[in-house]
Amino acid sequence: MKHFRLILVAGIIVLCIVILSACKSRSSKGGDASPGTSVSSENGFTIRYCPKWQPHAQFAGIYMAMEKGFYAQYGLDVKMLNHIHSSEAIDSLAAGYLDVIHIDLLAAILANSAETKVVNIGQNSQKNTMLLVAKRSSGINSLADFEGKKLGIWRSSSNLITRAFLKENDINMQLVPIEWSINLFLQGAVDVINAMSYNEYHLMLQSGLKEEDLFIADLHELGYTIPDGGFYVTPQFYSEHPEQCKAFMQATKDGWLYAFSHPEETIDVVMELMHKAKIRANRAHQLWTLQKIKTSVMPTAAEIGILKPEDYRNAINLLKQEMDFSRDLPFEEFYPNGAEKRK
Repeated sequence: MKHFRLILVAGIIVLCIVILSACKSRSSKGGDASPGTSVSSENGFTIRYCPKWQPHAQFAGIYMAMEKGFYAQYGLDVKMLNHIHSSEAIDSLAAGYLDVIHIDLLAAILANSAETKVVNIGQNSQKNTMLLVAKRSSGINSLADFEGKKLGIWRSSSNLITRAFLKENDINMQLVPIEWSINLFLQGAVDVINAMSYNEYHLMLQSGLKEEDLFIADLHELGYTIPDGGFYVTPQFYSEHPEQCKAFMQATKDGWLYAFSHPEETIDVVMELMHKAKIRANRAHQLWTLQKIKTSVMPTAAEIGILKPEDYRNAINLLKQEMDFSRDLPFEEFYPNGAEKRK
């Protein structure tokens, strides 16, 4: 009897191990793709997308493409992951943990200094939206007054255009690394601050500052006509999945067109995403961002998602002059979608 019980217990243990192993196997098949692989699910071709920042109306086109099923219509199952800094995003892309990342044009070109690590499949922005903002009460009424002052500059690669501007114009400032808050500027801890025309600038106005209280250096108007963020994949991913890359951009374009045509519905989606992420949400500001960013994303409907050759040349020239970038990187290699359109 004792011997029978031991056999019974051993049998139960073996059975449990087999069941657990089977469950683990089924779970892994239903989870995220393994590094270095792209998979097709029952919902379509899976694309793991990493945004440039936390939930915000500046990504409304992507949100609405997901919300309205535009990606699915093109056979894609887009999974939006948490944002990470540009350098980490590029490393994760190379390691196969991501398929599409959203970073600035200058950062993407610099990542290709030695070899081509990322290629552009489309632009989200068609202009440089960077401002350098100062309070006139601090004695700043011209670019010359920047000299020696404290500049709150972002830690991310979005600061590259600002650094290039300061270097080219021989303006020496005390650089204070900051995140995305404008609090140090409002408190007077920095004299000048980076600001996007569609985001932080409006937060300053909402805080009580008036336009006439501020000296604003608009880098685009000062000749730094290099667009902001775009969508990037590895060269290998593009060569293996060119049609999926094109589908991603077309669905994203459809998302932006819908977002601009249905602002209130779009902001409902943005607010829900911000609440889920436990981010303080200001509906009036998000609506203002959506309205303001339209001139950057869509100067005309035909320009959505396009990387223009002249914008690329401007970026390359600036990096060669101010950032020790020496590689000759052909436009067609960096932007294969554009090369195919000209065939």
